[in-house]
Amino acid sequence: MKNHRYFLGGTSPTGFKTRFGDTVFDTDYHTYIIKGGPGTGKSSLMKKLAKAFPDAEKEFYYCSSDPDSVDAVVFTKSRIALVDGTAPHTFDPEFPGAVQQIVDLGVCWNSKLLQKNKPEIISATADYLHHHGICRRYVTALSAVAEDTMQLGKLALNEEKLEKFTERLAKKTLPKKQECEEGIIMYRQLSALTPKGYLTNIPEDYTVYLLNDNLYYGSEKFLRSFTDIAVSKGYDVCVSLITILSGSRFEHIFIPELKTAFLTATPINNLDVSEKQPVNFRRFYDKNIVRQRKMRVRFNETAVRELCDEAVLSLVSAKSEHDRLEAYYIKNVDFDKVNDIVQNLENELKAVIH
Repeated sequence: MKNHRYFLGGTSPTGFKTRFGDTVFDTDYHTYIIKGGPGTGKSSLMKKLAKAFPDAEKEFYYCSSDPDSVDAVVFTKSRIALVDGTAPHTFDPEFPGAVQQIVDLGVCWNSKLLQKNKPEIISATADYLHHHGICRRYVTALSAVAEDTMQLGKLALNEEKLEKFTERLAKKTLPKKQECEEGIIMYRQLSALTPKGYLTNIPEDYTVYLLNDNLYYGSEKFLRSFTDIAVSKGYDVCVSLITILSGSRFEHIFIPELKTAFLTATPINNLDVSEKQPVNFRRFYDKNIVRQRKMRVRFNETAVRELCDEAVLSLVSAKSEHDRLEAYYIKNVDFDKVNDIVQNLENELKAVIH
């Protein structure tokens, strides 16, 4: 069965942002909220349970601070979700037991032994938060510069030309449905700023249109308009927001039913336009307006890339401190108890996952 890869969320000028609460607090799901410190086995628990049900269709949500670590797993057909409920994506039950339940890995650690490393744990936590604070400040600056470019894009955009293109492409790519209900919009994070750079999980086996737009504005407007058209024609659309910009800007969309995705390529994500179906958005901007401001655009592009690089370096430093924290917990956790919890959960889920 198909496994889908997303990020749980990403950093923003105001801190970590995620839309996974839409699932946690959806009463059609039963969500296991996993609590525990760094290195207590939350990610491993979810990976083991996912592996225990190889034939179930799953969504994997990875950690933007550590792309090798799983923050959530959703069994889509069975409506079962597992999620790391600790900071920065703290989740607590709204309907305890009935809709959400706590899985407490804190029962598996030895508090007395951890207290012996109290100064080191406090120091590593402070350093970890310090580096994330630096990252947010770089992201705030990056967001301001990108928004400046976006305003130039708004000024130069030929909206009528873009609107006609959007309508033509929608007619070409969205087959008519017979007596369909309006579709819905869902949020799935394809891209995020990580210690490995700005990464994008490109949907597999999809037809991908790559919107090459160094001014941001036109492609974002296209994505919103195309989403509205697709939803009105009965298609569900998954929207990926760009968290490092202020507001709720669209970065990518994809339509699972049609296996079609529209991804933007900007100075922030540097997506490669090769081997995709590129759409060059320069044709939708007034050349004279862009030419008059080309030095400003060029300066902003350089600034965005350099600020992004510095933000990545701060995340690398933050991960190093997180690894230091994990080391203190790993040596003071009874992983036999953790494995017992995993086994009990697996037995419980066998009755509901198919």
